[in-house]
Amino acid sequence: MAGTVIAVLAALAAAGSFGVAAALQHRQARETAAGKALRFRLLTDLASRPAWRAGIALAAAAYGLQALALAFGPLALVAPIVATDLLFAMPLAAWWSRRPMSRRDWAGCALVASGIGIFLATSPPSSGRSDAPAWEWLLAFGAVALACAVAVTLGSTRSEAVRAGLLAAAAGVTFGLTAAVTLSASRLVRDAGPASILGHWQPWTLITLGLAGLLLSQSAYQAGQLPASLPVIDTVEPISGVVIGTAVFDERLATYPSMLAIQLSGAAIAVAGIALLAPHIQHSQSARETSNNPAEGTPR
Repeated sequence: MAGTVIAVLAALAAAGSFGVAAALQHRQARETAAGKALRFRLLTDLASRPAWRAGIALAAAAYGLQALALAFGPLALVAPIVATDLLFAMPLAAWWSRRPMSRRDWAGCALVASGIGIFLATSPPSSGRSDAPAWEWLLAFGAVALACAVAVTLGSTRSEAVRAGLLAAAAGVTFGLTAAVTLSASRLVRDAGPASILGHWQPWTLITLGLAGLLLSQSAYQAGQLPASLPVIDTVEPISGVVIGTAVFDERLATYPSMLAIQLSGAAIAVAGIALLAPHIQHSQSARETSNNPAEGTPR
């Protein structure tokens, strides 16, 4: 029970930190020159911006909190909670644009919170296993790599909003896999100590996944408005995390059909809330960009 409390509190703190970090990173990424292809120079360009570095530092702290949560709780518990970072980005976007949150915004927040609550309340208490056979990991990595390759390829020939959404989907599945590897690494540190992890594959894989997820997410932020990317990431990441958790770690959704229906309904309610919040963020972001570019008269 104590482990579950730690997991929930750490995941909530991670969600808040990720939300603020995403808002900071998006603001800086939109101010850099866009391109059709993924380019690593984007990260070096952004690294020269103090506000973006602050966002990365905050995201790193959030990742540490997520790792703590995964050390004590299953991926199917932690991933949906972390996906509520949009609830923290919302007030920040409203504050930046100096626009109060509307009833629609509050309704979206309520749907997300209640949907996540229903999903978690109907989740079984089992935490599953901490690692998996190599072939199961290879299948997970192969599926994520294929999904990312398809999204990036299709995005290079699409409009700005579609490109942002496809890159965000690729970032979401990458973050879902990153969370799964983080769970394995954090359990290893918890059970065997920090020194033992350097001889395993997890930390080196996390570095690679971290760079890939960072490039994909920043490219998505750069390509379009925040509602074209962050809601997609917040939808795809927990779904992929739950799928990987059940496939790799033997975590379980609700056992009885009636409870499973309620649990999936909670997930659908949360997704509907995220979709409801998107128009506000787009309006807030557009208003802020217009105020920053008064000579243009229209948002980018």
